[in-house]
Amino acid sequence: MTVIETSDGLVLYSPVHLSPAIIDSLNAMGPVGTIVAPNLFHHMFLRQCCAAFPAAKVLVAQGLQAKIGAVVGASDINAQTVFGAADDIAHFVFSGHALHEAMLFHRPTSTLITADMLYNYGPRQHLAERTFFRAIGCYGAPKVAFYHRFSILDKQSVRQLVRTVAAWKPRRIIMSHGDILEHDDASSVFAEAWERFAR
Repeated sequence: MTVIETSDGLVLYSPVHLSPAIIDSLNAMGPVGTIVAPNLFHHMFLRQCCAAFPAAKVLVAQGLQAKIGAVVGASDINAQTVFGAADDIAHFVFSGHALHEAMLFHRPTSTLITADMLYNYGPRQHLAERTFFRAIGCYGAPKVAFYHRFSILDKQSVRQLVRTVAAWKPRRIIMSHGDILEHDDASSVFAEAWERFAR
């Protein structure tokens, strides 16, 4: 889970299991304003998170409620969705990919936030992880798993994704799988990982 501070409260992106200690830590940071299930896979702890923060706005990937059933008070993410304070967060809905992931860009910190659109695994992971991520082509540098090719519904959407990230000019990328990337030109790293899928 990534926690984003905005002037409209915390945004919880890709909720994890919330222990009492984590709930206390979040409450100490400020009110939770928005809970985001960003794609069709990252939803396991969504309902627990909603129950812990019942006043929060709930935003879910398009198609998720058809997959898991209705989520009380949830709205599907689209191009007009507002995440927290509109001036703080921009977003891109990857509609040309089967996961329908919504990626966020936190303007004040130049941070791109994604769940499954980039992996960054290296030697600090244990042997089983290193072996698995080598097998799917995602070891040693920020990369996209080869099987994403089979989830792409529209290559034009991939090109739009790369252009959008380039325009944002992130200096940090936080992903759900692997180490945070800090790079003065992180958009180029992202583009290098994704451009082959646009061809």
